[in-house]
Amino acid sequence: MQNTLEEMALTQHSNEQEQQPEPPETTASPEPEEVKPETKAQEVTALIPAEPEVIEGEFVEIEPQETTEDHRPPKQKPYWLLIPFTILFCLVFVAASFLFPLLTPSATVTIIPVERNITLTTAIQVHGRELSALTLIQSTTAPATGKQHQDATRAKGTITFYNGLLTSQTIPAGTIFTGKDGVQIITDQAAHIPAENPPNYGQVTVSAHAVVAGPKGNVPAYDINAACCATSVVAKNTESFTGGAAARDFLEVTRADINTAVTSLLLTLSESENAALQAQPHPGEALAVSTCTPHIAIDHKPGDEAKHVTVTVSETCSGFAYAAHEVYTDATQLLTAQATTTLGAEYALLGDIQIAIVHATTINRSQGRASMVVQVTGIWVYQISPDVQQHLIRLITGKTNRQAASILLQLPGIAGVQISVKGGNRTLPQDPSRIHLIVVYQSASE
Repeated sequence: MQNTLEEMALTQHSNEQEQQPEPPETTASPEPEEVKPETKAQEVTALIPAEPEVIEGEFVEIEPQETTEDHRPPKQKPYWLLIPFTILFCLVFVAASFLFPLLTPSATVTIIPVERNITLTTAIQVHGRELSALTLIQSTTAPATGKQHQDATRAKGTITFYNGLLTSQTIPAGTIFTGKDGVQIITDQAAHIPAENPPNYGQVTVSAHAVVAGPKGNVPAYDINAACCATSVVAKNTESFTGGAAARDFLEVTRADINTAVTSLLLTLSESENAALQAQPHPGEALAVSTCTPHIAIDHKPGDEAKHVTVTVSETCSGFAYAAHEVYTDATQLLTAQATTTLGAEYALLGDIQIAIVHATTINRSQGRASMVVQVTGIWVYQISPDVQQHLIRLITGKTNRQAASILLQLPGIAGVQISVKGGNRTLPQDPSRIHLIVVYQSASE
């Protein structure tokens, strides 16, 4: 009986501990002054475990899987039916895409308006200043390309005749003399030798040349020195014969060789000078090269025998800096006025104008003013407003392609028409909303 009471007390005490929260560690409960013997006996008894120790915690019971002896596979869904349905859907979609344009035709009308080029050359006065002149020098050596052939040449010189008679004598042209080295010399003209005038001999000098061409005919002075051809006549070559040369091929300088070198040098110099002048304008200014003066020097003229020719080019350029926005504004105003006078108000400028500086000179250095001759070019195109486009659509509604094109081309300002109707129809839709009109500017598309 007593053991039963102790177990009940122990169980009740354990339940009370589980239900009541643990007090904070900082709080200490006061001990009772007197403890009844019966309670003390119960606490001692509770320290003696009557059952195996139980670890408090959450217990989850895992139910074992049910095993069945019958393993039947699940039934498969009929996914294969998606294939024919997909094919059928595609066929319906393709058929609808072909039939829809036939049932609801639409048209695209492309209009190319008339375009006109306007060019104006005029003088404009703007703010500007001269830049410091710049001189650059550059040289190059180019090979000579002219090919020439020279035949063998005969040496040329003179023969002097001396007459020891008191009467004059004549030696005919073509008289041949043989020198000490065996070279033959022939006279070119007759020699009329005057009579001797004692104590001086009569004498005359005539031209002659070597019989055989080549350098061998270049005989030295007095190679011919002997009596000859008549009584008391002596012939001598008092100077050397020269000019005898063998046949040969050689190079010569041509004008094309010089021009090619000059062109190459001028191109290089212009690029260098342009780059140097471009660094001088201030912000907002543009550069205009006013004048460039080249000077050319060569070491061989055209036709000279040489393997190479050296060409030196020096070029001096002066630049001009001007207010670019003033030129553009003034040129645009002048060109617009010209276009309005020529074409009318129905045309408008397409894109930007193009300005080319023809010439620039200062007219007042103290005030920084300059006169510039410019060539201005712009493209003016006929304007087709949205209201006009709607009017054009109403004019061609329900018309055949040919009728619509004829109507549009007869209107002013339309240069070309292209009509495309979907579905293969040759008639434009009756509904204006089914007609799409596009304006294409030919110059902009290019």
